[in-house]
Amino acid sequence: MLRSRPRLREPGAGRSPEGPAPPPLRVRTGMDLAEVTRVEDLMSSQPELRERVFTSRELAYCYRRKRAGEHLAARWAAKEAVLKSLGTGMGRGMEWTDIEVVNDRAGRPQVRLYGEVEAVATSLGMHHIDLSLSHSGGLAVAHAVMVCLPGTPGPAFEPEPSADPAAAPRPDRTHTAEGDDHYEA
Repeated sequence: MLRSRPRLREPGAGRSPEGPAPPPLRVRTGMDLAEVTRVEDLMSSQPELRERVFTSRELAYCYRRKRAGEHLAARWAAKEAVLKSLGTGMGRGMEWTDIEVVNDRAGRPQVRLYGEVEAVATSLGMHHIDLSLSHSGGLAVAHAVMVCLPGTPGPAFEPEPSADPAAAPRPDRTHTAEGDDHYEA
């Protein structure tokens, strides 16, 4: 005797009475790892760099902490992670201080964008950036997740023209925020 499969959901379930569901949100991510001693060495050997990279609010927060270097390195990594989520790296007209890491009342890190960085994020349809920071064993890591509204264009990607069109297909070429080219199969 053949059994019919039980129905998992009613016909039409999950559909909006107004029509099809809106397109899903787009998510862009960026991640960076920073060596605490490297950031500490840079800040002590080039004190003018402090004000070029960190806002006064970030510096005040970090230097109130017992291990300021870990907090500075985490914010350094956060700025890099945000730039990677934008897909731009440090672009023309951007300043390090256009990205500010602040903490909410519960201590959770938040990102504030200004200037050209904010303009690029807005052009991508940025709705929100979620940020996670951690430091251990002399390293600081940051992960940025940018949620973009549907219907906004992403960055244009144009593959490089092949010198020999008859050549075998190449792996896809991707570009990192640091300017390195990576090839993936």
